[in-house]
Amino acid sequence: MIRKISSITFVLLLVLSASVFAGYGNGAMNGTGPMSAITNGEAVTISGVVASIGSGSGMVLDTGDGMVTIYGIGPVWFWQNSGVARPQVGEDVVVDGYKVTFSDGTERIIASKITLSGTTIELRDPETGAPLWRKAGANSARRNCRFLR
Repeated sequence: MIRKISSITFVLLLVLSASVFAGYGNGAMNGTGPMSAITNGEAVTISGVVASIGSGSGMVLDTGDGMVTIYGIGPVWFWQNSGVARPQVGEDVVVDGYKVTFSDGTERIIASKITLSGTTIELRDPETGAPLWRKAGANSARRNCRFLR
């Protein structure tokens, strides 16, 4: 009886301690989440004036026909490390991206590249749609950022 309890205790400890050795993972789809599938959406180009921009990774454009919310412009550090100033309120921009319909029926426009002040910054891998800032972390943002002049 004692041997059986000892065996069960050992197995339980082994199973429960396995999570200690698991470590951190990249998450779903190698850390890109469902956003890497944006290239399945409808390609769109939207021009407008930045009406608002938050500390997150989105902005609102005034297209002249209405306000359009653009998602996925990347974190502040990505822009800082790239050497390109992040869009500011009142600035004219052109956004190339994808209109994506999510499983709950909501539609969003996800930016893939943004042109401002004559400089185009690529935000996502053109083939996979994966965000360039997620490839290898903040220290490699400059290496992963592609510019077109």
